[in-house]
Amino acid sequence: MNLKKYFAYIKVVETGSLTKAAEMLNYTQPGMSQMITSLEEEYGFPLLLRHKNGVTPTKNGLTVLAAMREIQRGYEKLSETVNEINGLETGEIRIGAYTSIATNWMPKILGEFKKLYPFIEIQIHEGNASELDHWLEEGKIDFGIGTFYNKKWNFEALFEDPIVVVMNSQHPLAELNLIPLRATESAEFILPYSDTHFEVHQVFKEEQIEPNIAYRIKGDETIISMIRYNLGISLLPSLLLTNCTNDIVMKPLKNPVSRKIGILLHTTKHSQTPSVNKMIDFIKEWIKKNN
Repeated sequence: MNLKKYFAYIKVVETGSLTKAAEMLNYTQPGMSQMITSLEEEYGFPLLLRHKNGVTPTKNGLTVLAAMREIQRGYEKLSETVNEINGLETGEIRIGAYTSIATNWMPKILGEFKKLYPFIEIQIHEGNASELDHWLEEGKIDFGIGTFYNKKWNFEALFEDPIVVVMNSQHPLAELNLIPLRATESAEFILPYSDTHFEVHQVFKEEQIEPNIAYRIKGDETIISMIRYNLGISLLPSLLLTNCTNDIVMKPLKNPVSRKIGILLHTTKHSQTPSVNKMIDFIKEWIKKNN
């Protein structure tokens, strides 16, 4: 078993480039290419599709990628465990998080975590619900911070994030203290895409209400910007609106609705590396203290 070849292939797939992967792993481009070719000869099938602008894994390449990532994480777990026994706190943590989490909470969490564990490297992948699913499936991230909706992953609840009605401060509905969901049937409504905020779609489905859709938008910042210009109202999680200015008003629904945010794990927590377990425990304690 040649771990260097496995790790090289994983990095090539992650970067989509032999050249970039070689630079990151301090190999030459020909040397990187030779390692991949050696793996392909050993396995008897191609691992990569070569394009003008980079490379992508073949179907078989994706299949073996998952197994290689398991080997990589096993090796990392062993290395971290040995270092921990010797009094060293090292490791690499890859986290996938919703925009609202990555923007509003992770800088604070990471700042405090790094003071305790300065030699642990942390990667943040910002994405929506479907992207977190994909990253967990292929092993690109160690865990996600998002909502529990498809029952595919192990889930550890962290907090309830209210879904609120968002509008310009000059909008007629801004005078109300509580907004009935049916108000969305008459007011121009900005609907987020389902892969970004599926909870919003679920609310309308459960209540059998069809909002007056003026726009369908993918992108939280774009939705907020359009609300700022009074182009419509929307339903968004309150955490996403932490840093909004005074021209944006948030009003609770008459019948409160929330999304449950938590840790999403592909496997049980005990199969993670020591550094990942430390981060998960730290996040849980941090949220308890700050909410």
